Amino acid sequence: MGPEVPSALPPAQEPPAARVWAAMTRIVACGEIDMSTSGRLFSGVLEVLRRQRPSRIEVDLAGVTFLDASGVRALLMSQTAAAEAGCRLTLIKPSRMAYRVLEIVGLLETFGLAALPPPLPRPRRPHD
Repeated sequence: MGPEVPSALPPAQEPPAARVWAAMTRIVACGEIDMSTSGRLFSGVLEVLRRQRPSRIEVDLAGVTFLDASGVRALLMSQTAAAEAGCRLTLIKPSRMAYRVLEIVGLLETFGLAALPPPLPRPRRPHD
């Protein structure tokens, strides 16, 4: 299944939330997906595949504030593991930053994001 990804997270961090609808599971990723958290995301996907055996997994990236190479790698490894289990993994609602990283590395189409318009920037709040 490829190289192992470290799976330890600091104790204060919780695993990604997963919601199940029939044969589809949505995993909601929030905050930073980097070297210290990417293993937890990958482990979460493996756990969903093992326990729930969905036909489809959506990874919601709306709350992702940072995505580095190890995070991209965890997403790719998750997609491969899902495919090997007969499941389709796609990314949904990427934050502007996550979209841009995936665009730069040429993975929008791989994750089913090529047909989406780029996310709009967040409105700026005036300083008080």
